[in-house]
Amino acid sequence: MITRFKRSWELFKASITVTLRYRKLLWFPILTTFATAFIAFFFLSAMALPVVLHHTGYRLNQKQHWVALKDYYLPAPAAQSKPRDPAAGPVEALNVLLTGHSTAVDQSGQPVAARGFPWGSLWLLAIYLVSMFLATFFNVAFYSEIIAALNGKGVSFRRGLSAARSRLPSILAWSLLAGVVGWLIRAIEQRLPLAGRIVTGLIGMAWSIAAVFAIPVIIQEQPMRNPIKILQQSALTLKRTWGEGLIGYLGFSAGSLVVFGCSVVLLLAAGALALLLKSAWLMVIAGLIWVLGLFFMAYISSVAGHVYRCALYLYATEGVVPEPYSQELMDMAWKVKKS
Repeated sequence: MITRFKRSWELFKASITVTLRYRKLLWFPILTTFATAFIAFFFLSAMALPVVLHHTGYRLNQKQHWVALKDYYLPAPAAQSKPRDPAAGPVEALNVLLTGHSTAVDQSGQPVAARGFPWGSLWLLAIYLVSMFLATFFNVAFYSEIIAALNGKGVSFRRGLSAARSRLPSILAWSLLAGVVGWLIRAIEQRLPLAGRIVTGLIGMAWSIAAVFAIPVIIQEQPMRNPIKILQQSALTLKRTWGEGLIGYLGFSAGSLVVFGCSVVLLLAAGALALLLKSAWLMVIAGLIWVLGLFFMAYISSVAGHVYRCALYLYATEGVVPEPYSQELMDMAWKVKKS
């Protein structure tokens, strides 16, 4: 166990070394987050346009327009006893938008029939699928540059984005499959009791394991328009190895736990010193530094985890041991079956 722990720590340090050596890699997840957030904001803003552009008799740049919108969608309590347009209130409007039905009632408490097409649900589905596509696109760019870094070629944003553009058919196909599977798993999980949710969770875990090398496959293999082949290739890469590859991931996580434990010890030491000096400010500053440092370290560890995954893929498929990893470290993670 001591030997395995030491190797796990060396594996963690090697992955961190690559991440800090090629610091441009740290910007790719940030780029992905901003692009996805921008697209989501764009779609949600477009969804809100019918509300904002509701005819009130005033122009958009007039204060009366916004006051009229507030009175229409958020009426005063005294006005709520009056008959309402089924789509007049925020709850009713959202319900009609998402489901095509209204829960509005008239003065007598009877439901008011209101039906429409659930454009909102389709809009949210579009946001979900476009977000999946963007995440896959930028992950392909990200992973292609990780592989380039592991081969000693440095990191280039332009080259990574160009590599992703050259794989657009594969990216689109995989995004659709991953999006549909993820949506189905969540939809089924929400409608099942506890036992069913556990089974669905296990299915989701199996999907995640089988698809663990989908992005490297998209990069390294010829463009594939069939996402099932991408999944098969990812699963075959896993099948060609013994199951100890998963232990390698646990070993990598152990390194993060060691860093976290050390940070907690330092925080406790700072707290003890603050009590001795009777300084509340020292404790506040130490806590703030600890939180920021923990966040930064978690982010670096996350990027290093992607570096490790690419290193595993290169070793499993090509037998290449990227620097600064060693044959011993790779053998700890992967036990390639001999034909």
